[in-house]
Amino acid sequence: MTIREPDIRTGSIIADKYVVERILGRGGMGMVVAARHTGLDELRAIKFMLPHVLRDATAAERFRREAQAASRLKSQHVVRVYDIDRLPTGSMYMVMEHLRGRDLKALAKARGVLPVREACTYVLQACEAVAEAHASGIVHRDLKTANLFLTTDPRGEPLINGPRFRRRQAHR
Repeated sequence: MTIREPDIRTGSIIADKYVVERILGRGGMGMVVAARHTGLDELRAIKFMLPHVLRDATAAERFRREAQAASRLKSQHVVRVYDIDRLPTGSMYMVMEHLRGRDLKALAKARGVLPVREACTYVLQACEAVAEAHASGIVHRDLKTANLFLTTDPRGEPLINGPRFRRRQAHR
């Protein structure tokens, strides 16, 4: 299968049910957009893997396993994954919970050193997610402040969310 670059921009329709509202980010391996589900009127984040990455079959398999692993975790501190599929171009995508807030790296850059009590709250919340993952045989291979997202719970309390997990590979 030839995988082509997805033509994703504001207004694009994905899977006949998501309308792209804006591009959230683009890196060397993929891009993430905010898209509204037309039937549910819910905003979601959709992550696309770029074609040059997916030419490596192991990258596509890793992406699929990441979505499966994350979908099994139920902690309030883990981003919800709702779907994974391919576009007609062959590009893979993952539909996730859309979070409002910013990552801890950006927070620390803006505010400087955080008060100990606040920092401990964030670390403990991240540890809850990691503990659930480890109990399920899942590890996080890149835990850092840029991968921890600060949002708020329904009461307005700070809530760490966002680490993505991958199922641990058996050694051969």
